[in-house]
Amino acid sequence: MQRAGNLLFDAFFLVLLASAVATAWQWPFATGLFPLTVAIPVLAVALAQFASDAFAKSRTDRGETPRQRIRDIEVDRSVPARLVMERAGTFYLCAVGLLALILLAGFKLAVPVFMAVYLRLFSRAGWIVTLILTALAGTLVVGVFDALLHVPWPDSLLERFLGNTRY
Repeated sequence: MQRAGNLLFDAFFLVLLASAVATAWQWPFATGLFPLTVAIPVLAVALAQFASDAFAKSRTDRGETPRQRIRDIEVDRSVPARLVMERAGTFYLCAVGLLALILLAGFKLAVPVFMAVYLRLFSRAGWIVTLILTALAGTLVVGVFDALLHVPWPDSLLERFLGNTRY
């Protein structure tokens, strides 16, 4: 039953990715380029996974019991569950904090500020590493996405409050 479920799951993603490729193939070149460069390699990997699941010998044929091997990543049981939950909570709070900072201060300011705070507080990086990586992130956001690609950023709540809208 496990094998049929794996094959059904793989087939679902094959159909989904094949339809994405077929749809993007009909678009103009500039529009479909990015979806195709992502979907075609992922489709190839999904096809390889489907073939692997379809032609693999079952665990019972190899003499293994079904619970003897974990399919994905080995789980480290030495870390207490409470610590895992704390780390996961910290991660999600940081993600929500970044989103809140983007909403309040805008993307161009939020990314470098968040990066600096995260590197110093959670990664315990030194000041030199923090400043270099923050400058690189700021340069990427402002230099590439804003100045070069002209990505339209939505106004932040602070900009709306102060009346500094660009439109």
